[in-house]
Amino acid sequence: MQNNKLKCAVIGTGNMGKNHVRTYLQIPDVELSAISDTNQELGEKLALENKLTFYADYKEMIDKEKPDVVSICVPTNYHFEVTKYCLNKNINVLLEKPIAPTIEQAQEILDLAEKNNIKLLVGHIERFNPAVKKVKEMITKGELGNITAIIARRVGGFPPQIKDANIAVDLAIHDIDIVNYLLDELPLEISVNKQKNHIEQREDSVEFFLKYKKTSAYIQANWITPVKIRQLTITGTEGYLEMDYITQQIEFYKSNYQKFKEGISDFSDYILRFSEPDKFVISVAKKEPLAEELNYFIKCISDDIKISSHFGLDALKISLFN
Repeated sequence: MQNNKLKCAVIGTGNMGKNHVRTYLQIPDVELSAISDTNQELGEKLALENKLTFYADYKEMIDKEKPDVVSICVPTNYHFEVTKYCLNKNINVLLEKPIAPTIEQAQEILDLAEKNNIKLLVGHIERFNPAVKKVKEMITKGELGNITAIIARRVGGFPPQIKDANIAVDLAIHDIDIVNYLLDELPLEISVNKQKNHIEQREDSVEFFLKYKKTSAYIQANWITPVKIRQLTITGTEGYLEMDYITQQIEFYKSNYQKFKEGISDFSDYILRFSEPDKFVISVAKKEPLAEELNYFIKCISDDIKISSHFGLDALKISLFN
């Protein structure tokens, strides 16, 4: 460490890895020293642009640079191998989701981090979206009453950079984790429909129906919709909410049933009054979820705050369900 800053490195410099590099360079409490990628041309270009040291071999980078923190942004099939190596070197790891390709590998990663007493955060980035945090706060405060239904849509065109993950593990897993997070529980029943439409090797569309104790959730994800949609809607006994992950805007329709039920004299009066909810557009301070996530992780390391990434395994189990 230099000047009490945590020394960081990034393994994998694709789309997400580039964002990690950019974000680390904006955090005053860290020193980003090196990056690694098997694509030498891509990695060297990024290193040159940001005055970093490039390594084609991540193991050589770890041994020479001895970082305190690494972000692992490699393809999913390499998560287990790379993460295990870093954890065995006692390096704190921010691992991009999904935690691993298999449940067994995911569990081994979690066990190794706990055994070595190393900070491991699985990067389910939407947990750090300010709009999601606000919705979580509203649910906790009871502003929506009892949650009866949640619908999540995460659809768009096919991302060519995704080489080894299907739609459930790459995309739907975001909303699976967010529904678990918002309800603070796991589903009791799971139904799923996975399809191969334009890609023969992997599913490119999926619908999950999850049954929780008192809530049902429908999650739709695909790479076949020509427009990009990232939306969440929640129905509760006290109101209805629409949230956009991208714009971070929330529209809340407050039920007036409790307000007027004492004065309802007949059914027509009920229909008239209950059909006119109070609408609120809720603004949150717009922030980049990745920056929020990395700053949180650095704080947990600096202040020795305990982290549990078991939620990454919970989401993986559901996304792999057939």
